[in-house]
Amino acid sequence: MLAPICAEARNAGLSLYLVGGPVRDLLLEKPVKDLDLVVEGDAQTLASTLAARLEGRLVARSQFGTAALRLGKQSLDLVTARRETYPRPGALPQVTPSSIEDDLARRDFTINAMALPLTGPAKGGLLDPHGGRADLSAGVIRVLHHASFIDDPTRVLRALRYEQRLGYRLDEATERRLMEALDTGAMDTLSGDRLRKELSAVLREAEPHRALRRCAELAVLTAIHPAMGNDSAVAALAGSGEAFSPLEYLAALSFPSSKEQGMSLVHRLRMPATWKKVVEDTAAVRLDVAPNIAGGPDYTRSALYLVLEPYAPEALRVNAIMAEDPAVGRALKSYLDDMRYVKPLLKGGDLVSIGFPQGPLVGDALRELQSARLDGLVTTRDDEIKTAEGYLASRRAG
Repeated sequence: MLAPICAEARNAGLSLYLVGGPVRDLLLEKPVKDLDLVVEGDAQTLASTLAARLEGRLVARSQFGTAALRLGKQSLDLVTARRETYPRPGALPQVTPSSIEDDLARRDFTINAMALPLTGPAKGGLLDPHGGRADLSAGVIRVLHHASFIDDPTRVLRALRYEQRLGYRLDEATERRLMEALDTGAMDTLSGDRLRKELSAVLREAEPHRALRRCAELAVLTAIHPAMGNDSAVAALAGSGEAFSPLEYLAALSFPSSKEQGMSLVHRLRMPATWKKVVEDTAAVRLDVAPNIAGGPDYTRSALYLVLEPYAPEALRVNAIMAEDPAVGRALKSYLDDMRYVKPLLKGGDLVSIGFPQGPLVGDALRELQSARLDGLVTTRDDEIKTAEGYLASRRAG
């Protein structure tokens, strides 16, 4: 894949570099998933040329001189080498085209500030002006300059994500600067969209609980929003030995919060509808649903299904793990593991074939059959047909 890209860069007289995460992962002998390439020149023009000549697709461009390119199954980012300045803390940077040295100096951590020249006289060597290779060997996460976390506070979450993913540690000066940034309210300078994007990256880690608990330890979560100040649910998920989705970890982060705190968190992070529902439902199940289930099985299975079906499964699963009353935990687990998958054997077409008119009555009958199956009143297809025929007769008589 790199050969034709290098050829096009050489033909255009451009110096091309592999940079950042792919270089880090190559040195760590880890698989490289995506390619990050820096061009000393116009990256977007090169990307357009590559898309046309290699039958690829230009996925996106940005105001920062970057282009995302899809070639077959391979994704790669082409970036114009640039210098960055921050007009104010937490703002998006102002960029100007520059050299590879300036481009590496703008990066977050030393281990991500290395480059492999792919064209030009330096081809085959390693550019490592900030000691990234030594920090890889030492297992250290280190920022490049003292104002790094102030300029871009998203690096706070990124630092802890890398630290926990790689099993590294923040060097002493970096941790001190991180804490100083938090103390000065750096996280408040970020937009909700940027914060949510970085938090989402943490939640998608293979073991997100590691970075989340480290964030809690350093009070990063409360700096983002007080609703995430208690990591007890994250700890419970981590200790369960089970696998959890990013949205389930989101539910755990918001678990102790009130409805009002949850809504405040939703607004702070400008959450999309899926995130918003998980946060709202986590509080609603804990505060409204669980107290009604507590104490014992007063609900039939079909009635419990109707109570729980509106809520996000992620919210229910975290509430099941965190339930103080064992009866609540059992009820939620029964719904998640069994009840929500119970469906009638008959389909809408089957009901029409035995005399049901097309329309809402078919859906009503299917829900009745589901309830009957949940409560053990029907077990076979013939049972369902008889029940459906009885239901139809009663509706016509009514």
